[in-house]
Amino acid sequence: MIKRKPLEHGTFEDMETAKKYNKEVGGYMRLVSRSILSVARKWGITDGKVLDVGTGTGSIAIGFARGLPGVQVVGLDLSDVVLDLARDNVQNSNVSSRVTFEKGDAQDMPFEDAQFDMVISTDTLHLIKNPVKMFDEVHRVLKSQGRFCISDFRRNLLGILTEHFRASYTPEEARDLLRQSRLQNWQVKDYFLWLSIFSK
Repeated sequence: MIKRKPLEHGTFEDMETAKKYNKEVGGYMRLVSRSILSVARKWGITDGKVLDVGTGTGSIAIGFARGLPGVQVVGLDLSDVVLDLARDNVQNSNVSSRVTFEKGDAQDMPFEDAQFDMVISTDTLHLIKNPVKMFDEVHRVLKSQGRFCISDFRRNLLGILTEHFRASYTPEEARDLLRQSRLQNWQVKDYFLWLSIFSK
């Protein structure tokens, strides 16, 4: 197995790169959004508040709000650059009244305890310096019966080709991090290119 190599920079630092990313991953993010929506519907989530951690340009948050008209979505990200793009994107959507974006660290979220019915996160875990702190924060901001769905790249031989795969975790590493956290009732599903952490 290829040794994990954390990324030096986990956030977008210039608008040109962020706009390129926004354009290139739009189709992929729509697919991911539909996948997470199917999980939310299976859990019976039709209203309430959803937090998207590492929201980036807001594609998942916007897609989630479109798919569940009774839900309010808050997107959280540390990068001012992508948050500016996310706010532009939501203004061009039909869900601008139900999607907001806030700047903040996934390891120290700017929210009160027990605020959200569901927490989602896509392709962000490998960017977090201390994932245990992120898991602890997910636990803190979720309501007692809240659900979570966290997906990320899975480190494998593609780590030779791309730094994001090289910086990601194996399923067993993810389980070890989860065991160190306060987050409970989790399960890790292992796929070839990614892994997903769900509420049981």
